[in-house]
Amino acid sequence: MLICQRANHLLTDWKEAQQYCPSNGIINSPPAIIRWEKPQRGRFKCNIDVAFSHNKVDFGACIRDEMGNFIVARTKWFSPCTDVVIGEALGLLKALNWVHDMGYDNMDFELDAKRVVDSVTILRPNDSDLGAITGECNRLIALFFRNSHVKFVRRQANEVAHALARVAPLMASFHNFYDIPTCIRNIIINEMS
Repeated sequence: MLICQRANHLLTDWKEAQQYCPSNGIINSPPAIIRWEKPQRGRFKCNIDVAFSHNKVDFGACIRDEMGNFIVARTKWFSPCTDVVIGEALGLLKALNWVHDMGYDNMDFELDAKRVVDSVTILRPNDSDLGAITGECNRLIALFFRNSHVKFVRRQANEVAHALARVAPLMASFHNFYDIPTCIRNIIINEMS
């Protein structure tokens, strides 16, 4: 049953990401970035992703500077497992808290979950679980990240975070990397060229 729910949510997310029809009343985001891009001068970028395994949500995030240089990364897993959209929203919330705890600002947060990004960037009442989580994300953004943005990117532009999320269950509950972990070294080198 859980697998069917996840597949249904993934299909829904994919369909929503494919829609681009201004005449139907949907507020459209700018076109999604397909390849990882360096942040603008004086800014940082935090890529975020989650994966699902063994009744856990696996989280990965990586911060890079304006030159594309690795700054720090984090992996974490938590349970119980949730549906895809809630897991992605919790990933964003965990990243916001982590980045705030480290004292960073001027941060571009990127993730490949369009429904989550839309829920954060298109402000409208939402009393669902997703609305509660993204409401907390918006509260943190308003308090601590006034010069920061949350953006949707395609999976191809989020490979580092995706690779980190896949190795999260192999680590302790959370792990900070201050040197580039081997699982993302080649991806970062390719993206910097």
